Amino acid sequence: MAEIVVGVDGSEHSLSALRWAAAEARLRSSGLRVVSSFSTPLMTTGYEVAAPDPADLQAATTTVLGAAVDAVRAEGLLEGIDVQVEVLDGHPGERLIQCSTTAELLVVGSRGHGGFVGLLLGSVTTYCVNHAHCPVVVVRHEA
Repeated sequence: MAEIVVGVDGSEHSLSALRWAAAEARLRSSGLRVVSSFSTPLMTTGYEVAAPDPADLQAATTTVLGAAVDAVRAEGLLEGIDVQVEVLDGHPGERLIQCSTTAELLVVGSRGHGGFVGLLLGSVTTYCVNHAHCPVVVVRHEA
């Protein structure tokens, strides 16, 4: 079955992307693969290197992704759609590009939780637009 891949990080932009992807999956009779990822940042004090426990990061990402899917499901937007939810280890842009190799469409929000509020497109979105192996839809969140 053909699938639409949508990247979700819990931001309002990614929730808008999930809603749009669900509607498109229904129109195309496609499956919907909802993906989120985490990467382990290294922190240094100059004398020692510390990193959060990857299991904690995975659990937090799973919780955020589950809440996003549950919110859209509660709106009735996922009824009748084959939905696969997946948490991946690694940089979000790289993982979404990897997922795009088998997707008919990749859907991302215009911005995520990044620190540069004034940007029109976030870094992961820009990476996906430039490197995806399938068409990409960038969904803007209307406040």
